[in-house]
Amino acid sequence: MYAFRRSIHYFERVAHSGSVRAAADTLHIAPSAVSRAVQQLEEELGVPLFDRTPRGLHLTAAGETVLGYLRRWERESEQLGEAVRSLSGVRQETIRVATVEVAAYELAPQAIAALRRRMPGVRVELQVGDTALVLESIASGSADVGLAINMPKAVPARSLWTMGNPTGLVTLAGHPLAARKAIRLAECLGEPLILPDEPLAARVSIRLALAAAGPCRSVATSNRIVAVKSLVRAGLGVSFLTRLDVAAEVRAGEFCFVSLDDRLIEHPYLSIIAPRGVRRAAVADVLIETLRKAMPRGEFRG
Repeated sequence: MYAFRRSIHYFERVAHSGSVRAAADTLHIAPSAVSRAVQQLEEELGVPLFDRTPRGLHLTAAGETVLGYLRRWERESEQLGEAVRSLSGVRQETIRVATVEVAAYELAPQAIAALRRRMPGVRVELQVGDTALVLESIASGSADVGLAINMPKAVPARSLWTMGNPTGLVTLAGHPLAARKAIRLAECLGEPLILPDEPLAARVSIRLALAAAGPCRSVATSNRIVAVKSLVRAGLGVSFLTRLDVAAEVRAGEFCFVSLDDRLIEHPYLSIIAPRGVRRAAVADVLIETLRKAMPRGEFRG
């Protein structure tokens, strides 16, 4: 039994990293030990769990199935522990949240803090990444609630609430363009631009409008929201970000946000999502409702 559990653990680490060597480094053991354990597991199950290619290891259909069962088993083990602790009067529920970066600044932390005030025994695991990571976490069962940008339609997740998150021009307070109520992207091209890189939602939303507007003077780019804001703060130029990206700085009077009024701009939206066909714990429902109420007023769709 111990050997089987060890093989399962090693298999999970290899599946996560896509490499025997990377998994061995994480586990602090020899790569040969990891490889041998995975091979033993494959022999015991009678099926290959990985396709071994020059570019790395990729899960087979059987490997995906095993990994899915493992993650569900880990979640059910956690729930079992919580149930047993509750019988002895020591109860600590855990809720796992996966979110995109923009919601990790204020929205998710404020909702989590409100949840903890209401349910002090709750423990929260917060994972931050792009929408692909959020969707994978929801689909695999490693997250109970997710916050995703521009959620695709054909995904194994359920959208519970959606809010428009428009893209606009971001300037320092006092900039000549800061007094505008709305502006077209072409009117900004004379400014030194700090352009967000894809896959940031702001860059995706202005892609077509930027191409149609013609040449621009880009002085810097970055693939992180926090870096773009830091460059604006340093006085390097102006940028394009979403309203949630700069909500705190606008409230503090540091930045100004001017709506972009272009037909070609595809403004992003933020969604609260959860697994399909899974009975949610009460704490997840409380967090979802708290998140919904914490969302800024905007274009809501229930």
